[in-house]
Amino acid sequence: MPEQIVQIRSAPGIKRDGTKFEGDQYVDGQWVRFQRGLPRKMGGYRSINKFLRGKPRALHEYTQDLLTYIHAGSANRVERFYIDGTYNTSVITDRTPTSGFTADDANLWQFDVSYDTTNGNQIVAQVAPNLNCICNSEGGEIFTGDLLGTGVLTAVPALNKPANFNCTGGIVVLPPYTFAFGNDGYAAWSVPNNPADYVGSGAGNAYITGQKIVRGMPLRGGPGNSPSGLFWSANALVRGSYVGGTQIFQFDTISTQTSILSAASVIEYDGVFYWIGTDRFLMFNGVVREIENNINLNFFFDNINMSQRQKVFAIKVPRFGEIWWCFPRGTSTEPNHAIVFNVRENTWYDTALPNEGRGAGLFPAVFQKPLMSGVQAQNYTAFEAEVAAGGTGYVAGDILQVSNGFGQITTELTVATVDGVGAVTGVTISNAGNYTEIPSNPVATTGGTGVGATFDMVFEQPYKFWVHEVGTDEIDGTSQNPIQSFFETADISLPATAGVNKATQVLMLEPDFVQSGDMTVQVRGRANARSPEVNGEIMTITEEAATPEEQVVFLKTQRRELRFRFESNTLGGDYQMGLVLAHVQPGDGTTLG
Repeated sequence: MPEQIVQIRSAPGIKRDGTKFEGDQYVDGQWVRFQRGLPRKMGGYRSINKFLRGKPRALHEYTQDLLTYIHAGSANRVERFYIDGTYNTSVITDRTPTSGFTADDANLWQFDVSYDTTNGNQIVAQVAPNLNCICNSEGGEIFTGDLLGTGVLTAVPALNKPANFNCTGGIVVLPPYTFAFGNDGYAAWSVPNNPADYVGSGAGNAYITGQKIVRGMPLRGGPGNSPSGLFWSANALVRGSYVGGTQIFQFDTISTQTSILSAASVIEYDGVFYWIGTDRFLMFNGVVREIENNINLNFFFDNINMSQRQKVFAIKVPRFGEIWWCFPRGTSTEPNHAIVFNVRENTWYDTALPNEGRGAGLFPAVFQKPLMSGVQAQNYTAFEAEVAAGGTGYVAGDILQVSNGFGQITTELTVATVDGVGAVTGVTISNAGNYTEIPSNPVATTGGTGVGATFDMVFEQPYKFWVHEVGTDEIDGTSQNPIQSFFETADISLPATAGVNKATQVLMLEPDFVQSGDMTVQVRGRANARSPEVNGEIMTITEEAATPEEQVVFLKTQRRELRFRFESNTLGGDYQMGLVLAHVQPGDGTTLG
């Protein structure tokens, strides 16, 4: 058989289930997606804020006047900031309720927006200690506040809740009604355009299914039954529709044979709802259906840390037709991996998540970039400083350096106010510092015109906030790092495709990429499905061919089961695969490795 030219192209998707040899999809990959059936590198990401005091488990966004307002809910607080069009962020404001809220490591939040006739748009926030079990029946509280404001959120008054009120599950706004739901299939709806009143005219409640409701989403309703919504319980999907009159809402069960892995795994994409069940992937487009996944379903359910299932969250990237489910893989307690369903390509793939993972995410329609929170605790930073001893001789404007502790950057305080003898009465934190070991309270200081001032300070390890699909690299402050992206093709095998007991010898490769930065290619494979893998020399595909020889890659190696691994791992590196050609011919007939 003479030399032949073959296309290096596998079916889109990364196959993790079954054996490498029996599939048509790519067999491995990292930070790679598929468009037009071909691999391309995923976009870069940039940290845009590094001072979140809590590790967010839920995010909410609202864009107005070119600013995207973010609310982030963590175990012990609600934080708010905004992002402008160039990824600059405002100061973070603490909106944690001062009454009715109990900090708990198991707290999970749900957020929505409801118009209030008296107060305008309100952020509605629900919290319950649901992290350890989706079936938790304890706690549950609702808070409201001005959507764009900075004041602390306030709890819904007890007199505005019916005696059987329960909101351990969450909230959803079906304008003009706000729904709260929880144990035993309980659902309550508010007075129209008043998310803080569940007993007044127009409010109501009902037990609409048997088990706890954990998620609600708006659903397009037809004439006469809008608004409508979907409600997920542990084992059922229920539709609620407005009917008016004394009944106000009616509820019908769509399925009692479904399941849900986590409350945050539900996501809408173009009017179709997708979520993960306890043992399969599901969708609703009028009926509940299983999403076919024959290439990495086992990979997901065999590797997810089920003890951390409530941390699984969904995010979409509509530009590329993707739904990402971020999940804790293996023994990880944080979502450190993502399984991706490409609606447009109708295929599946996966990738490790950077920086030890992401805690929560969302896709703002106006902002146009995915936003995610980090899970890595940074070094200690100063957040609060109160005067312990004022000392004497200071003046407003003095700069004081915090003594002791061990770190890279010393915290600095600016004297704001003093009394008649120059004793400090108030300071601001002008440099938050960076510590691996924090100083003990009361903290001594140096500098300024006086002596003797000490302070009680609060140091915490904050978390970062990231914008994705920006550029090609990881940008973290002044640090810029390349992002490794690779994919490995399915096997090329003459025994499998032509019934010829010969190895495939590859002589030359003709690369075809939309490419920035150098790439590499490596021949991989084995003699048979049980023999050891043999990896060839790593060859460079230059961004620009400086000589005729650099236009192609010269190879002379063979495998009975042969694959190519392409990789980009340089600053500014990017690629989109085109029609790559390989010059091949039959090799020897050795079957054993």
